[in-house]
Amino acid sequence: MTSTGRCALCAGTLPPSTSEQRRSYCSNACRQRAYRRRAAVPVVAPVSRQNLRVLSNLPAARDTFIGRQQELSKLDQLMRRHRLVTLLGSAGAGKTRLALEAAGRLRRGRTDRVLLVELGEVRSPQDVMPAVAVALGVEQGDEPLRDTVLETLVNMKVVVVLDNCEHLLDTCAELADLLLNRCPGVRVLATSREALWITGEVSFQVEGLPVPSTDRDLVTTAAPRSEAVKLFVDRARERKPDFRLTPSNTAAVALLCARLEGMPLAIELAARWVQLLPVADICDRMDEPLELLTLGCRKSPSRQRSLREAIDWSYQLLEPDEQFALRRLSVFDGGFDLAAATEVCSSERSAEPVLDVLSRLQAKSLLTAVPGTTRFRQLETVRLHAREKLVAAGELDVAFEALARWFTDLSDVLITAPLSVPFEVQDKLDNHVDSLLGTVEWAAERADERLLLLTSALADCAARRGRLGQARVLLRDALRRPSTRDDYRCVALNHAARFAAEQGDHAEAVELSGEASRLVGSLGHPALAMSCRSTLAAVQQSSGEWEASDENTTECLRVAELLGEPLARATCLVDLARTALSLGKHERAEKAVMKALPISRASGVPARIASALNMRGVVALVQGDLDEATHTFQEALRMDGINPLSAPDALEGLAVVALMRGQAERALRLEATGRALRRSVGVVPDPFWAEKVAGAMRTARLILPVARAQAAATPLTAAETEAFIQDEVWLDRVEAAHDSLDDHERRVIALLASGLTNQQIANRLGVSVRTVASRLQRLREKLGLQSREDIAAWGAERAIG
Repeated sequence: MTSTGRCALCAGTLPPSTSEQRRSYCSNACRQRAYRRRAAVPVVAPVSRQNLRVLSNLPAARDTFIGRQQELSKLDQLMRRHRLVTLLGSAGAGKTRLALEAAGRLRRGRTDRVLLVELGEVRSPQDVMPAVAVALGVEQGDEPLRDTVLETLVNMKVVVVLDNCEHLLDTCAELADLLLNRCPGVRVLATSREALWITGEVSFQVEGLPVPSTDRDLVTTAAPRSEAVKLFVDRARERKPDFRLTPSNTAAVALLCARLEGMPLAIELAARWVQLLPVADICDRMDEPLELLTLGCRKSPSRQRSLREAIDWSYQLLEPDEQFALRRLSVFDGGFDLAAATEVCSSERSAEPVLDVLSRLQAKSLLTAVPGTTRFRQLETVRLHAREKLVAAGELDVAFEALARWFTDLSDVLITAPLSVPFEVQDKLDNHVDSLLGTVEWAAERADERLLLLTSALADCAARRGRLGQARVLLRDALRRPSTRDDYRCVALNHAARFAAEQGDHAEAVELSGEASRLVGSLGHPALAMSCRSTLAAVQQSSGEWEASDENTTECLRVAELLGEPLARATCLVDLARTALSLGKHERAEKAVMKALPISRASGVPARIASALNMRGVVALVQGDLDEATHTFQEALRMDGINPLSAPDALEGLAVVALMRGQAERALRLEATGRALRRSVGVVPDPFWAEKVAGAMRTARLILPVARAQAAATPLTAAETEAFIQDEVWLDRVEAAHDSLDDHERRVIALLASGLTNQQIANRLGVSVRTVASRLQRLREKLGLQSREDIAAWGAERAIG
């Protein structure tokens, strides 16, 4: 016989079929009224094992949390002020670990409960709420699970960590919105590769760990303090307990972390190889990081067992047009702008505007906007994964063909206006130089007819960076290949000849320039013919053929005026001023350079402006106007900085000015700095300027004692040169040392300057002769002087007492 009972709310008779339920109500209306009453009244649950489980279900840490102190502090502040914070970042950025550490600190610092809901292995939206219930420790009852979860959380003060939301964005957004609306004590900390996009959300971008400088002069001091290096060393010791940083492996560890862009997952996977390989060998294999970084923990989620799986997890979540764009963008190495991306991604396969697709990829943490620019970049590991997909889809040649076409259109100016290349074109090529190199390699493999033109553009980029040797090698290799385009070959020959002349390789410059001049006559490109003649004039200048150079430069100037190319005209005027000076025609030189200056300034190209300023400084120097020369050389340095192509002329000019003002030590140091810059790129001055500077330095060395002249003829460091350029601060090392002398050192110098011997000085000071000798050795090192006699003379000059 079926029993009957009373409704828990109204005491009405229950239908027989419901009398055995855990909570019994006579109708749905009573059930809802009872729920609302429970939601409005605080529930004081008895302490039980199940209640304690909800205090925190965070997993216990099994390894050390490295770095991220600034991020943790910022997250703590955000969680105090906002109820929903989402950690955004690409695959392997360490979002989950950072969220767990932040949540754990919240738990330790206050009475908050912390609830971790792991969604990485949840595939269906219907399984999200059950995952929350499991984490919370509640079970399905007679009410909907959603109501049970809300009823449990409604009076709790709890931080809910929703981990890995990217594949369930809509459902996670709805869940977060529901929790924030219905449970006033709940705050949500989410991790995702894309924002939830609901009201009240604050996004926090998680980047890679800071990486050390790979500069050889800085790596030994910077690397041990780097968070990325600390992580690598810590994880390496898990596999090889005796692993440590040593002078022999520090540089390799720093380079490895830099190449992995500080991404924690990649660093941890790389560190697992130290059992088998030296760090240098691991670094050498980083050209294929997706193959190498596959030693994840067996118990880790599948997407974290290898770098490829981690990135593929994101790739599979993309829409078809996003996958298409990501594949195509993998041909860019080192970043790209919207114009380049549009050229490569525009296709019938992608119906959406490229900017819209880029913005969506950025929102999904697969692209990064370069701060302060309109450029984008991919993490190298993401790019390599996308390149694999590009090859698998059979789209590699199509994508590179589009990129080669774009670069060819940009480089066409090397034919149509080689002496008037706009700054915008130079800047665009420089910003895409790594991708241009990849395109040149692709063209070389296919014997593409555009190879010579693209290589010339690449060589220009290398030369602007001061890599003239590299530029010449690139052109030399390309010119060995057969070519069907005489105009492209002429451009490459012309560039190669000019670079050879700048490095003083006169024989090669004459040969290349002669071939370019013979070839250009039949092409019908007047601007290219003018450029070839200008190069010939430069070759003649480098060998001191001033009359012939002057004749060719004058003809180039005439053509530039006929073509209406102001930038070409400015270039010719600067060259004309140089030849005029060498021929002793000072007034003609001044007129030419004064015409070139305003045109060069209007171009906005720092190298062009510095070139004209340097020539103006040389003219003023020859005319004896030292104030004008100083001002102009200094402006040239401020305009183009420590550019090894323009700075040597300015530094040498200031050195000659210093000598003419009686500052021999200053002159020698500035000249040595300019000479060191020239040596770094292999650029040689024209014979006229080389002789003028050399003569001035011979005089400077005669003025000074031999030891002081030798000490002065050492280059400024990069920092000293920068200080001199920016603030006109002259860092005289000897004078700086003078200011740093202590009283004991000054006393020793004064006694030495008075003619006393070491023994007499020791008697005066009450110390041993050995102590005096030791102090004098330290003084020689501090002052950069060679002997005790030099110290005595130096002290006497400055009346140190």
